[in-house]
Amino acid sequence: MKLTLTICTLLLSSALFAQQLQNETSGMITRATDRISQLAEAIPEDKYSWAPQEGVRSVSGVIAHVISANYFFGSKMGATLPQGVNPQTVEQDFTTKAALTAELKKSSAFVLGAVKGVDTKALSNKVVFPCPGEYSTMTAMLIAQAHANEHLGQLIAYARSNGIKPPWSQ
Repeated sequence: MKLTLTICTLLLSSALFAQQLQNETSGMITRATDRISQLAEAIPEDKYSWAPQEGVRSVSGVIAHVISANYFFGSKMGATLPQGVNPQTVEQDFTTKAALTAELKKSSAFVLGAVKGVDTKALSNKVVFPCPGEYSTMTAMLIAQAHANEHLGQLIAYARSNGIKPPWSQ
């Protein structure tokens, strides 16, 4: 009886941890992608071609990269890409501020839906990334979170370099 109770407790704890991981990861992705969207709106379109130096992504390039990555990570977590979306051609497919900001919101919703939609039993499933290698679905969730925060910081630096204060810090 004690063994059965112990096993049930462990299984319940594991399921609760998995659900908490999904909730907290989606919360952190939401925070980062909301702020990326705020910056994308705050940066004037004439600054979208600005880059800190040659060979580095421009503002529009960073936003397109985030869009592409959101779709990529979401698809790696098992979500089906929306009709007509190709993560590899985002930079060519969305070229204006209006198109990029609209698609950014769609891609953010996509990756969040993917995180929330992962079956907790699938967290340890293997996922193959192009560089380098194999991860678990749980790690893919954490990489998506880290990636969003990485490019949030990049866009904050880009905005401040152009005299634009992030909207949430005004």
